[in-house]
Amino acid sequence: MPAIDDHDHLSDPVGGDGPPGPADPADLTAPADPTGPVDLADFGAFLRVSAELTGFDETELRDTGMADEHHRTLLAHRVRDEHALLHLWYVGAWPDEPPSSPRAHDRGLMWRTFHGAAPGSTAPGHGSWAEAPGTGGDR
Repeated sequence: MPAIDDHDHLSDPVGGDGPPGPADPADLTAPADPTGPVDLADFGAFLRVSAELTGFDETELRDTGMADEHHRTLLAHRVRDEHALLHLWYVGAWPDEPPSSPRAHDRGLMWRTFHGAAPGSTAPGHGSWAEAPGTGGDR
């Protein structure tokens, strides 16, 4: 996996100890060293890093319908933390913030990991109450 940096996040693009502000994509350019910080302002690089972190391939991430929105959310934050990026993909929200949109939580990767759906997000179908719940495996 490409290194984001030695501290599991991209370096602070704004600098200083001031209040967080939106990142300037011009400040997120990757250095000539390929093991240095990754340019997550580039959508392709964002998807590649996201795929490596989440374990889902780029097509699966695009199929969530959230790739563009998650990329915008990432760029709106000052620190590029791997843990925060994982949280965004799996839960649909940046840590300690509400979901980035009403559909972000429902399309989080956490539901795909066990082939489930967020409660209240999909109808189980007519007559589903008449059948015993599945065990999660094939019978």
